Amino acid sequence: MTGLTAILPRRLDSAHPEGYNSNRCSKSIINPGKTMPLDYARIQEQLIDLSEQFAERRAAEVGNASHAAVLLDSLAGQTAETREKIMAAAEANPGLRSAIPTDEDLTGVFMPPVIHKHYTLLAADGSQVNPNRHDSIPFGVINIGVFRLDSTLQVPPREIVETELLPLDAIYNEFGLVGEEVIALRRDLRERQTLSRLAGEIDGTVLTLTDGPLELFRDPQGSRETQHEFEQYLSVLRELAEMGTITAGYVDRPGSDLVVRMLEIVSRKSGGETGEENTRPLAPLTDAFLFQNRLPPGARSAIFAIQSQSASSFTGETALHFFYLNTGFTDKPSLARVEIPAWVANNTEMLGLLHAVLLEQCRHLGGQPYPYALHRSHEIALVTMLDKDQIEGMINRVLVSQGLPPAMPSNKQFAKNLSGRMRNR
Repeated sequence: MTGLTAILPRRLDSAHPEGYNSNRCSKSIINPGKTMPLDYARIQEQLIDLSEQFAERRAAEVGNASHAAVLLDSLAGQTAETREKIMAAAEANPGLRSAIPTDEDLTGVFMPPVIHKHYTLLAADGSQVNPNRHDSIPFGVINIGVFRLDSTLQVPPREIVETELLPLDAIYNEFGLVGEEVIALRRDLRERQTLSRLAGEIDGTVLTLTDGPLELFRDPQGSRETQHEFEQYLSVLRELAEMGTITAGYVDRPGSDLVVRMLEIVSRKSGGETGEENTRPLAPLTDAFLFQNRLPPGARSAIFAIQSQSASSFTGETALHFFYLNTGFTDKPSLARVEIPAWVANNTEMLGLLHAVLLEQCRHLGGQPYPYALHRSHEIALVTMLDKDQIEGMINRVLVSQGLPPAMPSNKQFAKNLSGRMRNR
């Protein structure tokens, strides 16, 4: 697949380069006419303290990484014993977030196999417009972008866009406008539903890739809306399992400390009855910092299961697992966390192909390794502020044609628009 990036077109949003911030329903635009600039002199003073804090934090990470590495090495060949300790800690503290060992050696380093089979890669990303009461018309949009790539290149790469203007009953409940967490969960669901449908239309081996974790941190018991969407999310994962699809979530520059937390638990001197379970002796160490010097370029760590309240909803073949992958170089490691369901984690062939394909994808972006197909799906899915304004205008024109008065933004938003700068609401 050499020369792939040379033959694949890229979408350019040159007419409106700044993207729509779907999480905040706004964008930040510097106003050249703003009369009161930031107090940069004060920021400069504060930078001195901040730089010292960064240095102290890095020193703590380096020191704790050395200690954690010794702890991890001491667990070689003790997978079962370590698992028992974590399960006991989880029983005492159901809210515990930690890694759980699987059957692989905790200290294992695994290199990718050679790819011997053809496959189709489907990468999906989503963007959204959250309904906002300050807009002239509260509305919601979910836009899913999929990039399809055939490993043989006999079929040209394909871009797929699916845009949904949400009906009113999807953005309102008995309490008013739904929160952005509901829209975000629906976006995650639409991504997987689209991938499942497309995967079902393809013969042969299919890999599906999404940006971010497979684990959902939104409380599925929080509302009827989230509960229903969450159950559908689990159902789609089971559909992917039945089709034998190799499914993964890719987390770039992960900040998690699941393995570090596991090491803290197994290193306790007592059973934790004295409050020791709440101490974090290895903080602020992250898993990525721990593994960046343990994994050579291209290697992955052992597979771990996830212990958490949210992960407990994923059972059986959908049970969540992860591994760390060094997609970087000898002098510049780059760690990603790859989340996979149990049906992939327990299949050596699926796991090996996923490992190799991810590395191949990351090479296409050179010195900033990231799966090229995911990058393209993000470009396809992006909803710009211009897109949002255009949809809003389309809705307004239709309403006016039906005899309704033109809708206007709130007075607050109108004043913000006059200032030429839109802050996060």
